[in-house]
Amino acid sequence: MIENIRLSGLGRHFQRGEMEVQALHGIDLSIAPGEFLALVGPSGSGKSTLLNLLGGLDRPSDGQLWLDGLPLHTANDKERTEHRRHRVGFIFQSFNLLPRLTALENVAIPLTLAGVGKSEREARAAKMLEQVGLGHRMDHYPAEMSGGEQQRTAVARALIHSPSLILADEPTGNLDSTTGNEVMALLKKLNSEQGITLIVVTHDADVAAFADRIVRLKDGTIAEVVQNSRDEAATTARTEPSPFSPPTNSGLRIRDIVRSAFRNLGRRPVRNILTAGGVLIGIITLVAMVSFGVGVQLEVQRNFETLGLENIFVSPQFDETDEFEPFAQPKPLTPLTPDVASRIRALAGVKSVQPTLELPSGLDVSMAVNGEVFPVRLLQGTGQMQFGPPGATDMAAGSDFTEALTSGAVLVSGLADTLLAEGESYQDLLGQSIDLELRLPRGETDSFPTRIIGIRNGFGSRSIDIGLDERADIKSWWFGQPDILETEGYDRLVVEADDIDTVPQLIEIIESLDLQTQSLGSMLDVANQVLSLLQVLLGSVGGLALLVAALGVANTMMMAIYERTREIGVLKALGASSAEIRWLFTSEAGLIGLGGGAIGLLLGTLLGQLVDWIAHRYLINEGVTGVGQLSVVPLWLALGSMVFATVIGIIAGLYPAARAARLDPVTALRHE
Repeated sequence: MIENIRLSGLGRHFQRGEMEVQALHGIDLSIAPGEFLALVGPSGSGKSTLLNLLGGLDRPSDGQLWLDGLPLHTANDKERTEHRRHRVGFIFQSFNLLPRLTALENVAIPLTLAGVGKSEREARAAKMLEQVGLGHRMDHYPAEMSGGEQQRTAVARALIHSPSLILADEPTGNLDSTTGNEVMALLKKLNSEQGITLIVVTHDADVAAFADRIVRLKDGTIAEVVQNSRDEAATTARTEPSPFSPPTNSGLRIRDIVRSAFRNLGRRPVRNILTAGGVLIGIITLVAMVSFGVGVQLEVQRNFETLGLENIFVSPQFDETDEFEPFAQPKPLTPLTPDVASRIRALAGVKSVQPTLELPSGLDVSMAVNGEVFPVRLLQGTGQMQFGPPGATDMAAGSDFTEALTSGAVLVSGLADTLLAEGESYQDLLGQSIDLELRLPRGETDSFPTRIIGIRNGFGSRSIDIGLDERADIKSWWFGQPDILETEGYDRLVVEADDIDTVPQLIEIIESLDLQTQSLGSMLDVANQVLSLLQVLLGSVGGLALLVAALGVANTMMMAIYERTREIGVLKALGASSAEIRWLFTSEAGLIGLGGGAIGLLLGTLLGQLVDWIAHRYLINEGVTGVGQLSVVPLWLALGSMVFATVIGIIAGLYPAARAARLDPVTALRHE
């Protein structure tokens, strides 16, 4: 007899606590190709254990098990998975149809696991259902079919991939006698016509009577082998080939993994939506906060560009080797004297040079106009200083300080309003003489005359800016040095280059004079670094929220594994590898993250726009205009947030998916 299956000294024992249970021992058996074998015996005799070993669901403890030349006793996980996927078809007592799939989709599962395309596998599944008499029930779900119809569907599923071996565990156990006989007659017919080796586990003598041989098991050993009379006509008819060829593809395709993940997420929509809600909140937080960081960074850059990136700020260097004297002014290596300013102004590529002179702190200043005295506050610097927020400092009348215009006073509009008589305008104040009265902390006073050259819009009511000439006079009086500019020099020079390309060359020349330089470009770089750090800090808040959401995703996937343990066992029995089970559950977790990320991106963008609109309304009411959009969602943030959410979902699903992949198929099939 040509051997298809050979068992030699086969044994299987289990460890139950400290007790070893011997389920099988010393099994010697040969099964010919196309034979119909019935395994019978009392409960606990080892029938189902032997069936699981033949199907590659379990490993023998000792002995040898050969099937079509494959040593299952030494086969690795991949070889056993390929064995189940291509050589074996399982028929279970409880049918084990997946409840969320139609009869057509259930029958097509082995082809799906083998990587067969959707249209081909559905066509083959339809033909197989017609062959078992269920052509009219293809689109029905298991709950909509009778027990006999469900078992016929299971038979079709076992045959769809043209296996060489069918393993049936109590195929009529949940059927009435009439339906059971119909199912067994169908199996006998398929065995006879297609030459498929059929092994059936049963307690029913009527079912065993269909078999060519009956193997009786008792206490894990073969007690008796009975040869039934065989229908020679049927035997000689075993020449008709299977109407289907085995799949040539191998492996579950990505599109089927994604399709299955979408279907499975629909099982518990409320729970999955709530889980995705955690991801959604994290993405809303991340997008809204980071969008403000991006918007502020763009606004800062725009303002720098408006001020002029071609500006260079020059300040003196100080000799760090000098002894520190707490009450003495540090001495610069090269004072920014008018002569130095003239030399820099004469350099090629220099458009203008604007000196800045800071006034000492602690000045008590008042302004005398037409006999009235008003307390005022002198602004530091000169010419370029603003009275209020950006966008609210344009000139209302007159002119501002320039390189040529270095004398005079510019009043804030709130202070100028107090000087206006009825019917007068700001133009009437221009050219008017005023006296600045200063008092030293030690009581000395002096008066410095000047005239009003401009009125600047602003929110203050006491601020006043004065020119370089007045500042030099005040500083000379304060320190008692008439030649203070020639000895101490200016505090800073603002050098404007002809264009941005000239800036590096000018910086090199100016620094050769022992002077320090800083360009708006370098300041912008520093500002961008600070704002980038701010974006990271803002984004970390959303990141923390996403990490919390990841716990919810992991919990949901763990619950899904518990609920679908039997399904996992069925998929493994039908040929799904551990890696494919892992991918199925990981993809579901990734889709939860992706869904939450997509909706969170939309809502986070809308939230940012709403807060931006409110902020602009507030600034306008405060008189601040010209501020650009503060919430900006660039493409990298949109794509990055969705990818981040998906990755968070995948990471959260890795452990649950790994647990699902490690499930023992025999244990999983017994799960209730």
